[in-house]
Amino acid sequence: MTTTEVSTDRGVRRALGYEWAAFRTLRSNWVLMGSALVVQLLLTFVAHDSRDHGDITFAKVLSVGWLFVALVAALGVNAFGTEYRYRTITTTVLTARLRGRVLLAKAIVATAAAVVTEVVVLSASWLLLAVLGAAPTVSTSLLSGTGVLVYAALMTLIGLALAVLLHGSVLPIAVLVVWPEIEMFLINRLDLPEWLHAVLQPCYSARRLISESPEWPGALPMLGLAAVLLGAAGIVLNRRDV
Repeated sequence: MTTTEVSTDRGVRRALGYEWAAFRTLRSNWVLMGSALVVQLLLTFVAHDSRDHGDITFAKVLSVGWLFVALVAALGVNAFGTEYRYRTITTTVLTARLRGRVLLAKAIVATAAAVVTEVVVLSASWLLLAVLGAAPTVSTSLLSGTGVLVYAALMTLIGLALAVLLHGSVLPIAVLVVWPEIEMFLINRLDLPEWLHAVLQPCYSARRLISESPEWPGALPMLGLAAVLLGAAGIVLNRRDV
């Protein structure tokens, strides 16, 4: 390993350490994660019907629960949004020699936190159903849950990129909440070919992952959108003056 590679590796680890410290000390992140857990448990309790099999109840919860993925995706928005809000963006990002490294570190920490949160949330929902006497099938739950994790990770990355591009947190969070709803409205109003719907409604396409038979190609439009927005965010950070 060359000196440059060692320096890069240490730089990435330092950036990850800094971002993790910043993440865990931000109270709003814990509020978002706690809110996601509470909402999921409430949805599970309300959806429970002793006459239904656990798989049916779990599917009901997930069919509505994706609306609240914005609570987890907001962790990505916070990664940069709070920097702009408290005007610390200059010292933490804009003075960095390699701003792309900061973007990468924030993306890794926020996405990892979002995925772990969703794992806890889904596990708690499953356990609650088990306590209520209607435990879902493990294999079916894993397939549906994996779709939720992929959807949450992509939404988090999109939220992070939007926070950079829009220089804040309020508007990006509003976009995360409203955008999927607009897609649902359009898909019921526009008579378009299926492939065009997939391109124009990436969130709707990705939600097809959340089922016992996930349509994995449905994640590609949303993955492409996340990549484009992150690329644009990187360009904006590198071109902005301190």
